[in-house]
Amino acid sequence: MDNEAQGTINRRVAMHIKRRVSGWLTLAVLAVGGAMVASDPAFAKVDMDQLTIGGEARIRYEGRINTSFNSNSAGNESAGSHRIRVNVGYDLTPDISFFAQIQDVRIWGTEGTQATANAASSSGIAAVSAQNNNGTGIDLHQGYILVKNILVPGLSLKAGRQEIIYGDHRLFGNFGWSQIGNSFDAVKLMYSTPMMDVDVFWARIFETETAGGCVGSTQNCSGVIFPSNTAKANQDQNIYGAYVTLKVVPSWTIEPYYFLLQDTRPFGTTGVANALVTVPQAPDQTRSTLGGRINGRHGIAGGALDANAELAWQFGGMASGNAGQNHDVHINAWAGAFRAGYTFEPVPMRPRVGIEIDYASGTDCAPATCHKNGTFDNLFPTNHGQYSYMDLLAWKNMVRYSAMFDVKPDAVSKLQVNFSLDRLADHHDNWYRAGQVVYGATGAGNTASSLGRELNIIYWRTFKEKFKAEIGVGHFWAGDYMRSSNGNNINGGGAGASTGSGQNWGYVMGSVLF
Repeated sequence: MDNEAQGTINRRVAMHIKRRVSGWLTLAVLAVGGAMVASDPAFAKVDMDQLTIGGEARIRYEGRINTSFNSNSAGNESAGSHRIRVNVGYDLTPDISFFAQIQDVRIWGTEGTQATANAASSSGIAAVSAQNNNGTGIDLHQGYILVKNILVPGLSLKAGRQEIIYGDHRLFGNFGWSQIGNSFDAVKLMYSTPMMDVDVFWARIFETETAGGCVGSTQNCSGVIFPSNTAKANQDQNIYGAYVTLKVVPSWTIEPYYFLLQDTRPFGTTGVANALVTVPQAPDQTRSTLGGRINGRHGIAGGALDANAELAWQFGGMASGNAGQNHDVHINAWAGAFRAGYTFEPVPMRPRVGIEIDYASGTDCAPATCHKNGTFDNLFPTNHGQYSYMDLLAWKNMVRYSAMFDVKPDAVSKLQVNFSLDRLADHHDNWYRAGQVVYGATGAGNTASSLGRELNIIYWRTFKEKFKAEIGVGHFWAGDYMRSSNGNNINGGGAGASTGSGQNWGYVMGSVLF
């Protein structure tokens, strides 16, 4: 092949990539920054050995059939999406470092107007996967400074936009399944010793433009890098927290915690509650969460036993909307989770069997009239895979009994099978999905608590340590809650079918690190 023909092929490939993956615009931003650095002699003093650049490109196609459990073809949905992240880190000294992570996220085919993007968010796939938040899709996912050993060894400060993850992600997680994920504008003080770790922080969930003034607006909301008008993080919701990890027994930890959520948004304020904006909490409330977690692993009978137990209680006050009343609704809610498993270490493929029980309280009356609220608030978690790979459950008015089995054919692959029985904790309260939005609006005459049964099969494999391929399928057999006679409005599609029609779900995903 001559050089001219080869050059023509190369140009066509380059044009195809450019058209398909618009997220590489992020690299152009870095290229401009690099040119600025190169042209400024002051940056010649930067030690390039302390500079790290990396990233991730992830593409997923996901589909769901019968989203409202009524066998209506209008309830089918599917979407292709991508996430591209570029990281830049620099260690100024052994104790001072900087980190920034820019991401571009899009659902394919919705790169147009803001109205189109908002329409995409109404589907279940978009709500738990990704949605375009503006015309460019580019945002700063993380950007912080980390200072270690402040005044005393082991004391560190992390300030800026960052992910906050504790325990099993049940109350604070990065929601990594979402193409966008969770991040917070936060200041966190951390103290670490061989016997314990202590974190104290203040944070605000990072809301992108859809909740900052662009919903229903004709203005061009162009992202965090170039925000417009009120397109900023939520100024009315503050989170304070303390998380302690005690390491008094080898291979086991005891983790007490306390979180305080103060939401001063006026009563009646509605937020866009999904994986992008993540503001499912009720406005005008002060909610405390006091709890703890025990986690560990112990070798026994030639294998390994792992166990995890978590319990949390919430209390405080919130507004009912009644005239002249201030936080007249008393919050009293709780949640618990227990998981245990055994891995057969000497056996080929190291099979693991496990069980899990999850519970989160609900409310049996209208808070405005009975002046109490027993619905547990899931805060800012990673719910995908925690309670349902099909993303049909949150840690909120639910009871779940599940069994797990997995094998590892080799060190770079895993096959997992999960089966669960899902119920409402209180049949008067709603059914909440992974994004904590109402999935089933429970009717006044509902007497059913059985949501159904769920089966998931997930397989992943890593190639050359850089590329990971995944495939997963799931089926949900509808329970009595879906029957039309109960009058429950499921996913906005009205009552479910009297036959208890089920739901199917599946995805394929590829991720590459660079």
